[in-house]
Amino acid sequence: MDNRTFANQFLEPKRTGNFIKDLNPLSKLNIFLAFGLSALILGDYRYGFGMVVFLLAVAVLAGCLRSYLKVYWKILLFFGVFLFGMKAAFSPGEQILWQKWGIHISVESLHSALVLTSGVLAFCAAVIMFVQTTEWSDLTYALEQKGVSHVTSFVILSAFQSISDLGVNAKVIMESQKARGIETEGNVIRRIKAYIPVMGPLVLNAISSVEEKSIAMDARAFSAAGTHTYLLELPKVKGGEKALVAVVDILLVLSVVWRVAGWLILN
Repeated sequence: MDNRTFANQFLEPKRTGNFIKDLNPLSKLNIFLAFGLSALILGDYRYGFGMVVFLLAVAVLAGCLRSYLKVYWKILLFFGVFLFGMKAAFSPGEQILWQKWGIHISVESLHSALVLTSGVLAFCAAVIMFVQTTEWSDLTYALEQKGVSHVTSFVILSAFQSISDLGVNAKVIMESQKARGIETEGNVIRRIKAYIPVMGPLVLNAISSVEEKSIAMDARAFSAAGTHTYLLELPKVKGGEKALVAVVDILLVLSVVWRVAGWLILN
């Protein structure tokens, strides 16, 4: 890449070539939150699980299926199994299918377990889909364009960046512990014993990282008064994208109306 090509890439809006990833971060936030909230509002397990499948297809189109599933299967295992089991075992119901030791599974408890689990899984899928298709730096920049203070956006960005940094640092420290011959694998108790000594260096690294970021930002005149400049620009929101957001918002409002109307009819 010659110098002219390198310079010209900063003159064009930031694009990845993927329609979903190139949507404005606030548009994606609106769309995916609407998808997740609609599953919680409607309270229909068929819609909820259908939304999970739909978002899985979106992950395929966005080209992030592997990273999406890497995170989502943990949510699926914990919330899917745990919530469904607890709700099905202890929710009240009249049509008892099985009961023993204080556990009573009924047709009603199974239905309520499916409704709760599908709604939570759909909402989590929407949130994970947003995270997988959006860079936090783009989101904070989009917020600044809407009038949010650059200090507030930096705090948001630093908070989420610190979470990812903690994960990376913990992995590095655990690998170094393993290289020294310390047992870091095995049963749960052994893993806990191996992880406790990691907490000290991890916390100290986090504190020093915050201080280094503060010094670096001060050196770049972050707190200086005046208009800030940006290295990259986000693509402008076009009419088609605005129409898509409007359609999704209308569907969310209709789901609320449908839910309220059903509640009024039943009561």
